[in-house]
Amino acid sequence: MCNLKTFVIASTIAMCSVGAVAQEDNSIEGGYLTESQELGYKPYPYNFIQLQGGFGSTFTDVSCFKLLSPTYSIGIGRMFSPIVGARVHVNGWKSKGGFDEFIYTGSALVAPATPKVLKYDFTYINSNVDLMVNVFNIFSQKVHRPFDLYFIGGLGLNYAWHNNDFENIVSQYQVGSNIINAWGNEQNLRHNLLSHNLRLGLLADVNISKHLSAGVEVDFNSLDDRFNSKYKDADDWMMTAQLSLTYKFGFRDAPKPAPKPVVAPPVVAKPVEPAPVVAPKPVETPAPKPVVVDEPLKETIFYAIRESDANRESIVNKVAEWCKKYPNKKITIDGYADKGTGNPKLNVGYAQKRADKIAALLKEKGVPASQMTVKSYGDSVQPFPENDKNRCVIIEGK
Repeated sequence: MCNLKTFVIASTIAMCSVGAVAQEDNSIEGGYLTESQELGYKPYPYNFIQLQGGFGSTFTDVSCFKLLSPTYSIGIGRMFSPIVGARVHVNGWKSKGGFDEFIYTGSALVAPATPKVLKYDFTYINSNVDLMVNVFNIFSQKVHRPFDLYFIGGLGLNYAWHNNDFENIVSQYQVGSNIINAWGNEQNLRHNLLSHNLRLGLLADVNISKHLSAGVEVDFNSLDDRFNSKYKDADDWMMTAQLSLTYKFGFRDAPKPAPKPVVAPPVVAKPVEPAPVVAPKPVETPAPKPVVVDEPLKETIFYAIRESDANRESIVNKVAEWCKKYPNKKITIDGYADKGTGNPKLNVGYAQKRADKIAALLKEKGVPASQMTVKSYGDSVQPFPENDKNRCVIIEGK
């Protein structure tokens, strides 16, 4: 395409302009800080999805009203600031072209007084990158209003195909001698065309809610001279008028207002009356608490072979007195047997009987069972190196 280089350069300049203006968002944001707090969210920036539908027509030597055809669009974009946004926009469906029917008089083609308009259809699709400028927000500090007006300027590519109706009309009717299919040549008839698309337009939008708006967009698209299959030594123009429905999302939360400073009421100093002089009370020195010194308790009662009912009255009395003196402490009564006699099974029984007997004697002396822990180790533990001494009961106070 002869305009491809121009298109690439212009697209680059447009996108750089969008980025540069988007950087200025901070300078505008302070102007609608209060407005955002009232709304509960920041109205800018936001993302959007746009659906459109309406009619389009090309401008030729035939009235554009006779060439109306349906068209549909979808757009995805972002408003970077209250003023500047951008979108990727795809538009297309059907378009029409036409020319007048001539009458052959035998020597020349003559246009009748009321010529018949011969129309043909073809299919197209436009893909554009559009710059969007909110015209109202350029001149107003109030950036959120019921109605917005956007200037649209875009660059893109157009692809058209399927103009078979053109060839059918030329073959069946008398047409001007200058009418040729601009999509083909004598050697090869082409059925499609890729060309540039330059766009200017306006979008009038009504804000229905936070996320939804509806409006009308009118665009004028400049395309390659061959777009409508006819040459006229100038770019073809196509106008589209569409109803628009836009869904907005990705809003930011409103900034929280700064807390108001709390002004304390002035403090009025009251006259201070002298406090009455009170004579100090004599300090009473508390009597020292008696120091209780714990007396350790550890007694051992030894037994002869297989003896478990030995009466060790003096030791039992001593232990009973200690338990009465320290009621919050506990005693352990551990029974043992020597390994030198008997066997482990019998020795466990002997040791248990010895410990139980001492516990029973202490109960008779008034020692509660809750203060005693009775256990038999049999011959599994030997507290003394001499074999015969291990036939014993060891009582400890803790």
